[in-house]
Amino acid sequence: MYLTIDIGNSFAKLAIFHDGEIVHKERHHKLLVGNVDKLYKKFLFSRAILSSTRVIDKRIITAIQRRYDMIILDHNTAIPIKNLYRTPETLGRDRLAAVVGAYVQYPKQNCVIIDLGTCNTFDLVDKNGTYQGGNISPGVDMKLKAMNHFTSKLPLPVRQYNDDPIGKDTTSALQNGAFWGTIFEIESFIYRMNALFTPLNVILTGGYAEIFGSKLNSKIFVAPNIVLFGLHEILKYNEE
Repeated sequence: MYLTIDIGNSFAKLAIFHDGEIVHKERHHKLLVGNVDKLYKKFLFSRAILSSTRVIDKRIITAIQRRYDMIILDHNTAIPIKNLYRTPETLGRDRLAAVVGAYVQYPKQNCVIIDLGTCNTFDLVDKNGTYQGGNISPGVDMKLKAMNHFTSKLPLPVRQYNDDPIGKDTTSALQNGAFWGTIFEIESFIYRMNALFTPLNVILTGGYAEIFGSKLNSKIFVAPNIVLFGLHEILKYNEE
């Protein structure tokens, strides 16, 4: 059994893998050594891998590494795909893991991975297993907060999806700018990538994946655990 740990901007997600499948998953607002100890007592995992998009207490990482055989994913970690990103040291570890997860679950197929969370990330791995790169843009909450923060009169509205894409007042105009603006952004990116990489799989993940997945005109796959599967694959790859 293997333990994968994905520390995002909001939560730390931990998953136990057995025979390539998730048999247990949990999340916490922050990673504690006790979380890992409890999982080991229950599942006796042999190895672990950790990916983090935020700064975490080095004492916690050191304590876990002293107890368990754990890889810390960084730009020097061996991965089963070719990475064309010009600054791999700045590439988000979750983005890298998601790309690996997509290529493993959809082998020899072009894939766009769209992670909808605090920020929205758009990444592409081609059918030859080459990561072409990707984009980063503000997430829904960040858009709403930015419009409020950087203006003197615009309010901070309640986060809400409206069926009508045309705002009828300032509140709905702001909400639509955040939600429908994201939908238009996703659709446009898919359209342009389809012209370059055909056929193309579109994979949505992140906290808003379910919401936006039901609103898009494009055929998509919602894969909430794609980062965890990618981490699992990277961990196995480093055993070989």
